[in-house]
Amino acid sequence: MIDASQLEAFARKVEAASADLKPYMGKTLQEVGEEFLTIVQEAIEGAGNVDTGKLLSSFTKGGSGNVWNLDLGGLALEIGSTLDYAKYVNDGHRQQPGRFVPGYWEGNHFRYSPGAKSGMVLKASFVAGSHFFDRSVQTLERMFPEMADKAFEQFFRRYFG
Repeated sequence: MIDASQLEAFARKVEAASADLKPYMGKTLQEVGEEFLTIVQEAIEGAGNVDTGKLLSSFTKGGSGNVWNLDLGGLALEIGSTLDYAKYVNDGHRQQPGRFVPGYWEGNHFRYSPGAKSGMVLKASFVAGSHFFDRSVQTLERMFPEMADKAFEQFFRRYFG
């Protein structure tokens, strides 16, 4: 014998869960985006790319300009930087020979300083990229399955206890 009241209660829970799934996943993706921004900032700091902090603070979700798209199993996340040179720092670039860069030297490290009267003249060479973004994507891809499992577990626990 089937208890119809239990079946009806289950059907109501399924209907409520179905209506809530898309907004919940949107919220979860926002949280993944925030975590990814933290990973990107840590990778920039770890690569030693930041002297002024501009690159570090330039990344946003859905940012215009230098946009990277991540596809996490059908979930799309757009991360962008407001700085034109973010892609060059990640991928590497050729220097324009003869260009003057204002700044000063601290030991073996050059510090860019826009108003400085001293500086250096660039030679033709390739500046290797730090691949901070690529490493960040790999880190998120390793973390994402566990993050998704936790999110789904919380979601289903809410409806089916």
